[in-house]
Order: sequence, then C-alpha cells, then structure tokens
Amino acid sequence: RSDKFDEAIERLVYGGVAFVTIGMLTGAIWAKDAWGAYWSWDAKEAWAAATWFLYLGAIHLRLLQPRGMQKFCTLLIVAFLSLQMCWYGVNYLPSAEKSIHSYNRNN
Repeated sequence: RSDKFDEAIERLVYGGVAFVTIGMLTGAIWAKDAWGAYWSWDAKEAWAAATWFLYLGAIHLRLLQPRGMQKFCTLLIVAFLSLQMCWYGVNYLPSAEKSIHSYNRNN
C-alpha cells in the first residue's frame, strides 16, 4: 500500500463520478424528449441514483476523514456492487416487466 495507490484510487473515483453525473444529466434531458418526463423513478433510475449517492458519499467520507482509507474502500466496494445491480440485477426484478428501460422485449 502506498500513497500513490491511494491517490490513483481517488482520481479514478472522481473521474468516474464526473462521468456518471454527466450521464445522469444528459440521460434526463434525453428522457424528457423520449418519454415526456425527466425522471420516472423506474427501478433502473432508482438504482442509478443510489449508486451515484454511494460514490458521492465515498468522496465526502474521504474528504472528511483523509486517514480512513479502509472505510473509503469498503464504501467503494458497496458502491460498485450497487453499480452492478443497476447494470445487470435490475433486469431480474419483478418490476423489470413494466420498466421503460426494457429495451429487448417485443411489443
């Protein structure tokens, strides 16, 4: 473990959160045009918001407790699992049948 490794983790998290934030903002603009609403609290949208908040929480934890690297990394693991749920797991929930994010179903 080194300070360079810790700094690399932080930079990757900052960059990732920036991209997720941009994606959520542009996705909301696109959703308004496509579906008529910026946000519909669909399961995928709710998990995306939870993931975003977890990563923001990790950043804030790191800023408030610079020596708490173990807590920071634990929260990053939880946030990454939330991201996996957002990408893959939501499709297996019962609410996925009615989801506006089910792109592969035949209507």
